[in-house]
Amino acid sequence: MEHADQQGRDGGLPKSNRKGLMMYFTPRDFFAVGFVLGILAAPASGQDADPELVEQARAFAEPRSMATFERQCTVTPARFPGLGEGVAATPKQLFDNLYYVGRTDVGAWVIETSDGLALIDTLYTPEDAEQIIVPGIRALGLDPDSLRVVFVTHFHRDHSGGAPYFSDRGVRVMLSEADWAQLGGPPDAESIARDGQTVMIGGTPITIVLTPGHTPGAISLVFPVFENGERHLAAVMELSPRGGVDVHREAVAGLEHLADYAESVGVDVGLHPHEMIFDPTARDFIMSDAARPAGSPNPLVIGADSVQRFADMVVTCWKARIVTMEAKE
Repeated sequence: MEHADQQGRDGGLPKSNRKGLMMYFTPRDFFAVGFVLGILAAPASGQDADPELVEQARAFAEPRSMATFERQCTVTPARFPGLGEGVAATPKQLFDNLYYVGRTDVGAWVIETSDGLALIDTLYTPEDAEQIIVPGIRALGLDPDSLRVVFVTHFHRDHSGGAPYFSDRGVRVMLSEADWAQLGGPPDAESIARDGQTVMIGGTPITIVLTPGHTPGAISLVFPVFENGERHLAAVMELSPRGGVDVHREAVAGLEHLADYAESVGVDVGLHPHEMIFDPTARDFIMSDAARPAGSPNPLVIGADSVQRFADMVVTCWKARIVTMEAKE
């Protein structure tokens, strides 16, 4: 495998060693813990967010981002239909080098490079990995044995649960150090995803941006995609802070950090691990079995301006939540 990592701003592996915990639990045990902790981390307040800031956020919203607006601009978001454990979606090619191999409720994405494949997220269980992701990769004409690295956006079970299947087969699995801590600690230094780090697979750079809030170490990923040979930049963005004022402030800083980076490099494709509740236009395209008409634009390319408007909207929604939560304290 040809890959090179450019280390992020947070330096090397800390000296603490948690590997002793591995003696008592299997990797599957640790990944299952994430599901329970994710539920326990949900915010308790049911108040509406600050109305003035909500209206400011609404001004940034575009028609296809209204589902996100409605979800992020309340202190306790409504649970949208389809958030339960879904069925396997039809594997689909989204760009020349990006594919969907997830469920109808949660995503798993494959990036094709000149030196094998990269995977983003792993669904609920090792069985999902074996029975949904791997067959999906094969159905798309790709080789699952060429998988080089698995990025897990955060430790919750619906994203990390299939990771042991790949780690058991010697594939490098990467989470942030903070989220590895919820799963017993990283197996080695190469498994830690660091803010600002770029992992090169063949000639494809995949950049990690730390965006905490949904979990302490949630990450977003930025990488090039191609549409009929034309280059775009995609970001798989992790959103939805779970916790109180401090968690929301951290989430605001993280998304502003991602937005600054996205603006500097020209990200024009915005994706989310739960696409079905964040962008119905993207959801309908990803879940459709129909072929896209020749020459029609790719609906996942929203433009750099829309990516920035989306980030501004979400940040303002979270600030509206903070005002309400602070007033209650």
